[in-house]
Formats: sequence, C-alpha cells, structure tokens
Amino acid sequence: MDRKIASIAIVAVALIIVAGAIVLIGDNGGDDTHKVVIKDSLGNDVEVTAPVTSFCTVNTNAAEFFQMLSIKDMIVGADKATISSLDTYKNVTNIGEHKNPVGEKIAETGSKFVISQAEARSMSAATEQALKDNYGITVLRLNFYGDTMLRDVEQLLKIISSDDAQKIFGEYKDTYKKTVDAVMDKASKASGDPSFLFFFTSMSSTNGTYYNENSELGKIAESIHGHNALKDMKVTSSTKTSKPAKETVFDYDKSGKLDYVFIRAVSGHAAAADYQTFIKTGGDLNFNELNVVKNKNIFVIETDVLSGPRDYIGYVCIAEAFGIDTGLDYNELVNYFNKKYGFDVKYGYIMEQSPVE
Repeated sequence: MDRKIASIAIVAVALIIVAGAIVLIGDNGGDDTHKVVIKDSLGNDVEVTAPVTSFCTVNTNAAEFFQMLSIKDMIVGADKATISSLDTYKNVTNIGEHKNPVGEKIAETGSKFVISQAEARSMSAATEQALKDNYGITVLRLNFYGDTMLRDVEQLLKIISSDDAQKIFGEYKDTYKKTVDAVMDKASKASGDPSFLFFFTSMSSTNGTYYNENSELGKIAESIHGHNALKDMKVTSSTKTSKPAKETVFDYDKSGKLDYVFIRAVSGHAAAADYQTFIKTGGDLNFNELNVVKNKNIFVIETDVLSGPRDYIGYVCIAEAFGIDTGLDYNELVNYFNKKYGFDVKYGYIMEQSPVE
C-alpha cells in the first residue's frame, strides 16, 4: 500500500514538472526570447524582444560600433552613405537614404529593427510610423555619439547575445575613460580662460555656422578649456548651431578677444580647403586680416575623431590645440584604434594648424 501511494506521488510530481515545462515553452515561444526595456538617446523607454540577431542601420556611427564589437554580420542592411564610407558593409542591402529608408528593402532583409540617430541625420517621425504600420519595423533611435554614446552601446548589448562583444566593449570603455581622464587631468591645471569658435565646415559653404554651447562639440571644448565666444557675442539659439553675422565675428576678433578657431573638417577634404571655407565666410570682410589668423591659432581637425567611437582622440586634439601637453599622441591613438578594431582608415592628417605658409 505504501509503495502504491509513493508511485502515485512520483507520477503526480512528474506530471506537474511536465505541465510546468509546457507552460514555460508556451510563454517563451519555445526559445530563449525575452522582453527587454532599453533607453534610447532621447531618454525614451523602448521594449524589445531579445535577443535580436539582425539589424538595418541608417547611422554610420552605429555601423562602426558593430564592426568594433565583432558583430558586423548582424548588419544586413544600411543606408547608401554608410555603405559607401565603410567597405565592411559593401555587400549588405542598400536601404536608401538615411532620412527616408525604403521599407520594402528593410523588409527584404528579414530584420525588424533599424537604427537611426535621434536628432541630427535622423529619420522623421512620419517615416518611423510608416515603417511600424506597414512593415512591423521598430526604429531604435540610438546616436552612438556624444553624451549618450557609451550608454547607447550598453543598451545594444542588452538586446543581443555576444560574450565577445561584451568583452570588447569593456576594453574599449577602459581605453576611452583613461584617455579622457588623462586629458581632463592635464587641462584642469591649465591657466586662463581663452575664447574659441568651433566652425561647422559642412554647414558653412556661404554663411559661417558654429557649434554653440548646446552642441556636443561645444560642450567638449568648454569642458577641456576656455569658453565659447558665441556667449560673448550674445548669439543665442535653441538648436546646436549658431550663425553670427560676419561683422560680429570680425569685430569680436579685432577687439582682441578671439583666441582660437577649431574647424571640423569634411571627410576627404584637404585641411587647406576647409580652412579656406572659413576664410570665405567673411565675404567682403577680409578674414585673412583676423588676429586669430595672424596668430595661426586656427586648427583643422579630422571629423572622424570629433564624433563617434574615436571622439576620445578628439579630446586630445582639442587640448593640444589649446597648448595643453597631454602626454598623448593622437596619431598613435588613431593607429592603435585601427589595428585593435580592424579598420583600415587612412587620413591625410588628424589635426593641422593653419594658415600653413
């Protein structure tokens, strides 16, 4: 009698275990999928079913991080600018322009996610909604640059499955923080409060456009040393760039107040060409006569080290331009980055002081 009761109990327990397993399989769709809430670059919570195994991107910075993290095969489609600038992705599906990717092309890849920047170079809300309504595609607005860059990578790592990527990011983050900390330590000992302008070359073919205190580059430069001259000029803007009148820039310099001009280069341009773009914004005013030009305190900096995964190198460039000896070599840092993460990017220069005689 005791054996019979014991046998019944064992069978009952087994049935409970099997039933529980069936429930678990039903909840998870028979695999390891699970819901994860990530925070995009705008601070919005986005629920994602993880792990995600494929993405499309209209964000070149994101594509570079996928290559760095050895998960480039997860990118199955990209905008044409990313494909043309990164050989790694020349064979993925071209999904069109970064602001208006083609939904049919994204759907053809089988991916349900497309990564876009959150603000600059981002797709419109209407395009995002159309992708969701017509194709069930979720837009992940992750910048992969600026204030949220490291956090953006951390959010990505939450929704993929790759121990290698986690390890690589840990090493990158360590290099990043050590470099920035070294720059900031030396900068904290620098004296004075020089004024600067940060020229946005690709937005300045006719009018002079500069990064203001709301911009990532404006904030970085001020965190290192000095202050943005736009504040002194009383030029205000709700956006990240400002366009002071050429007369305002000219008069400010002539009063002896403008100490430095940083120029964000255009990829593929010679430094001299971008320097001349700045000079030409003076129009009928001769910017060659500016004191900051005569003092040769114009610094043209390669765009790739001012945003995205290499921006810690940009910290070194800006500090060195200010005359702060960081003890670091930005050329060596670029070479290390290329070798470490499998890039073969060759620059004609990283930073050039102008004018060159």
